[in-house]
This record gives sequence, C-alpha cells and structure tokens, in this order.
Amino acid sequence: MTVEKLGIVYTPVPVVDFIIHSVEWVLNKEFGRSLSDEKVNIIDPFTGTGTFITRLLQSGIIKKEDLARKYRHEIFANEIVLLAYYIASVNIENAYHDLIKDCHSELDSEPEYEPFSGICLTDTFQLYENGDPTLDDKVFSENSDRVNEQKKQPITVVMGNPPYSVGQKSANDNAQNQSYEKLEDRIAETYVKESEAGLNKSAYDSYIKAFRWASDRIAIQKNGGGIIAFVSNGSYLDGNAQDGFRKTLEKEFDKIYVFNLRGNQRTSGELSRREGGKIFGSGSRTPIAITVLVKKETA
Repeated sequence: MTVEKLGIVYTPVPVVDFIIHSVEWVLNKEFGRSLSDEKVNIIDPFTGTGTFITRLLQSGIIKKEDLARKYRHEIFANEIVLLAYYIASVNIENAYHDLIKDCHSELDSEPEYEPFSGICLTDTFQLYENGDPTLDDKVFSENSDRVNEQKKQPITVVMGNPPYSVGQKSANDNAQNQSYEKLEDRIAETYVKESEAGLNKSAYDSYIKAFRWASDRIAIQKNGGGIIAFVSNGSYLDGNAQDGFRKTLEKEFDKIYVFNLRGNQRTSGELSRREGGKIFGSGSRTPIAITVLVKKETA
C-alpha cells in the first residue's frame, strides 16, 4: 500500500547510468566542472534502494583521490520507506567499500567499515515545510542531525526517479497524497499561475512536486546554479494541463534536455504499438521522459 501511495517505481540500471553520464557531460559542457570536483554536492531526494548513488560511485567518474571526500561530505540521499532506506544504506556502503578496498590493496591494508552518513530517513517534500520532518527527534536524533546538516549544504546536482503517484483513484483506495502547504503554494504561484488550463489538479502530481522542490532547492544557494536530472512521468510534454509547468521550466532554466522514451500504455491499437515497450515493465503505464534542466550560475 505504501508503494502504491507514494508511486514507487524502481529504475532500470541502464537508465540510471545514462542519467549519471548525461549529468557529467552537462556539468563539463555548461560549468567546466565534474561530479568528482570538490563542492559539487549531489542529492538523490527519492533514493529508493540507492541505485543512483551506488552507480555513481561505481561509474568511474569520481576519481580515487576524491572518493572518500565525496562519500563523507558531498553526496546526499533521502528515503521515507524504512526497508528501502536500510537497503539503500547497505548498497551504497558496500559499493564504496569495494572501491576503497581496491585503493588499499596497493598498501596491503584493510580499510575500516564506514557508514554512509549522507542518507536520511525523511520525507523530502516535508523538509522545508513548517517545522522539521515528521520523525521523532528523540528516537531518531542522529537522523535529525543528518537532516539538519543536509539542509545547510548547497546542492549542485539533483538527480533521481521522483514518485509517480497522482493520488486516489477512488475514496476507498487509501492512497491520498499528503499535503505540503509551502510546496503547493509554490506550485500555485508558478506552474498554475502560468497555465491557461481550466483544471490544474495534475499540476500537483507527485512528480511535478519533485520538479518544484528540486528547482527551489538548487536556487537556495547564493549563485543559484545547478542541474536537475529526473526520469519521470512524461505526460507533461504534451498535456494541456501542464502548459504552465512547461512555460515555467522555460523561464527558470537556461537549457533543457528532454529524452522522450514514450511507453504510454493508456493508448490502444496502432498508437499503442508505436509507443513501444515500457522501460519500467509493468511498473508504469504512463509515458516516460528523462529531463535534464540546467540553471546557469549568476554573478
């Protein structure tokens, strides 16, 4: 039920790898920087089982001499589902220690096991609402410290697979989305305000909220520059109700790269056949898009 409520769909590794290397290419092209560089902070705000961060560590993009610094101070991840949080922690930690072992093998020494302190058990959308995230500070004091530390950090790259949920299909399915007042106000004053559509309910879909959250997150730092790279529901590309979303992206970002992977299985016949297979298998019937947004640094 939690999976249905949050719209959780785990990402195929080839898609993850493509996004990671696309971000590295865009960072080089637009900023003259690399994911390996100091002060290039990275967050996967909906980490699931940690595939994005795990594959980032395994990608070879991060240099050996930068690996420990990156792991300890510049990579962050959030997850709200407890089991997925533990799995993500183990996956990320194992990937890091396999790489560190290779570095230490040259010195004939065994590195100490080092937990990944960049991961938080939290609801990402709740982070900048009134009050702190909903976990009990007394019970999860270390986690609360991690959340507060993460909130202080400037973020250069936001990447991942945001939730897909669009709320309840009926009043009986217990899948109604949680309300986030500040985030929804931001959507109202940007995406909805720019829209000419009469019905704007879909502007509050979870994946649209993720774009709004990420856009505001990279804008927090002084120069406001950064990259957002999401694989998400692709309905926004041509949906009438998402016209305000598209207009706002064009206003807020300097460059936009979109890879339309199609896969809309709510069509039928020849159109459905042309849409092709679904990259998430049976996990999604919606069209899928990879979107990379670039906001240039300001003086």
